[in-house]
Amino acid sequence: MGWFKSWFEKKPVLVAQRVPWDGRMVDIDVYLAAAWAELNATQRTLARSGQFTKAEWAIDPDAGLISFSRQDGLVARAPVQIVGAWDPARERFAWGWDANGVSPRMRADAERTRWFGDKHGLREFTGASLPADEREAWRLAAVAMKVNAAAGVYRAPTPRGSVFLTMGDVRIAER
Repeated sequence: MGWFKSWFEKKPVLVAQRVPWDGRMVDIDVYLAAAWAELNATQRTLARSGQFTKAEWAIDPDAGLISFSRQDGLVARAPVQIVGAWDPARERFAWGWDANGVSPRMRADAERTRWFGDKHGLREFTGASLPADEREAWRLAAVAMKVNAAAGVYRAPTPRGSVFLTMGDVRIAER
């Protein structure tokens, strides 16, 4: 994993369009740089667009939706997928495709990311879990976002750490 972590410490200069991975071989260095740059740009845009950083959140796994509710009545909703979970006490990231209790519907993005890793020989995406600090967990989620052409990533706090989720297009409405 050393090359993966050290590679991302480089300053990426590419900002690519949200284009899903279509199963063809890609220049992995360019793809990973674009994933990291896209995540950073997307997260800044999402943070500015609705001011939902302090909103209450909830997931409806049957509908595959996440909702963020602000105190002023605005609600943001988006399709959501469970990518993986990060445990800060153990400094480990566990992929959603290997999690018991996560329905196949809610882990499709994680499965596709695993397929991407398998196709390109990237062990970080094909093993059930791996050592990771929080920044590394964000890097893994960035690749999942790009592979699946997701609109963003949300790090949902949990009692044992965080769950990383890919999100589809966010819709804002009043309650």
